Amino acid sequence: MSKTEYHKLLKALEDMNKCLFCVECHQFCQNPVTLSKCFHLICSEHFTNLSHCPKCKVSLEGCITWSDDKLSDAIHAAKNLSVMFEPLNEYSSYDTVVSVQSSVEKAPKPASDQDILNTSTLSLASNISKFSKITEKRNNKGETALHIACRMGKADKVTKLLSEGASTNNKDNASWTPLHEVVQNGRQDLVKLLLRHNTLVNVPGPGNETPLHEAIRYNHIDIAKDLVTHGADINARNCKGETPLTLAAPDIRAIIQDTAAKRIITEDSFDLEIVQRQIELDCEDIRVFCVSQSRFVTNKLKALTKHHGNLHVEQKFTNKVTHLIVDAEDGICDSSLEVLQGIVNNLWILTSKWVTASTDDNLESFEEYEVLGVGAITYRGPNNARYNKYKHLPGIFNGCHFYFHNFNTKYKISDKIEVNKAILSKLVTDADGVVLRRAPNPESIPEAEKLVPYHAQKDGKLYNCSHYIIYKDLYEPHYNMAHLKALPIGWLIECIEKYQLCEPW
Repeated sequence: MSKTEYHKLLKALEDMNKCLFCVECHQFCQNPVTLSKCFHLICSEHFTNLSHCPKCKVSLEGCITWSDDKLSDAIHAAKNLSVMFEPLNEYSSYDTVVSVQSSVEKAPKPASDQDILNTSTLSLASNISKFSKITEKRNNKGETALHIACRMGKADKVTKLLSEGASTNNKDNASWTPLHEVVQNGRQDLVKLLLRHNTLVNVPGPGNETPLHEAIRYNHIDIAKDLVTHGADINARNCKGETPLTLAAPDIRAIIQDTAAKRIITEDSFDLEIVQRQIELDCEDIRVFCVSQSRFVTNKLKALTKHHGNLHVEQKFTNKVTHLIVDAEDGICDSSLEVLQGIVNNLWILTSKWVTASTDDNLESFEEYEVLGVGAITYRGPNNARYNKYKHLPGIFNGCHFYFHNFNTKYKISDKIEVNKAILSKLVTDADGVVLRRAPNPESIPEAEKLVPYHAQKDGKLYNCSHYIIYKDLYEPHYNMAHLKALPIGWLIECIEKYQLCEPW
């Protein structure tokens, strides 16, 4: 089978399975029936307890159902195919599957079909132990094996992947985490299992909905209590400004407020073990872009690459770069375009002393040489941005829309920072913001743009401000509304240098 044919098969199998899943329990339908109101499939046992279709929310008043033996046969066949192609579904790696199949073909022929299945499983397990990162391979939807196991509700597979070190906090292309998947499906057993493996409970998904938002929406109250006990933020805002508290019915609101008051873990807690794991991952592939003015530093950096296989020097500032080397005095570096770009991309920004202190036998720890401030000790953008990445939170300008007024030509902010609209647009979009082509009309903001900024200070001036007009100076006509502000370019630069959505001056 060619790689193209393999991916077509994988996609077809996945699409077919989705068509045969129950819209309530998200598993293959048991005794499937079709809803007459919307033609969605559901397990017959769920129908009597529903007032609305779980998929499209249409009222089921007066709805009838009908069954089809051929549909049951199709589901039985789909289950068998899922078992046969389980490695494809879970790892979506053509090279891995070919490698496993090759290993099986070269092995002595087993005595039975069951032996063949066992041999394939053992070969796959061997590959996983040899290449630890295989559990983080992604399919074309950005899903890891853990995502898929959680979505399918396969407790044994989830347990196995966690024991192999699979990360519980990865997002797929739609921003779902494994925790989102099991919460939405109402699998409290898998929720508890994930929470025992360094799972961050406040990672926002699509629309900045946290797992607690999902638990409240789907009325999974016991799961909501578990999440709150483990530090879920009951006041986390989604992109519409809704919190789990505002979504909850009065009786449920009282339950989660009481649970929050009694918990030991708070939403401000951040597991040091998670930080350490992320730092270890950052050490595996170090791709450095150096802007130090010292020839000694640049020469030594090149020399170090000959002795450390995980260290590489990049000649251009691209998306491959993971570490930026700058000159600094007492841990304070000057602000520059490279530093600003490094901050919005959550890079390690290290002083050149990291290079001079490292040897052919040992690369120094990053933490000791991380830049303490940009221009001032209080401008801690590099550290704040890095921790924001570790927490899997949106970028600093998430929920913000920017219009740059009259930046068509270059504008010099300082000796090291000269910007134009293209440069500013790249900084904003890398920080999860949106750039507008036209100046926003304060009286007719499109509904799709009426978002709340994720990082705005609670009860601050920007708490509900979704739109910003950035000027070179403030002599231009400007706005000062709750949802629209006109601010100078210096404010935008300061936000990046601090990695905070700063209050207007």
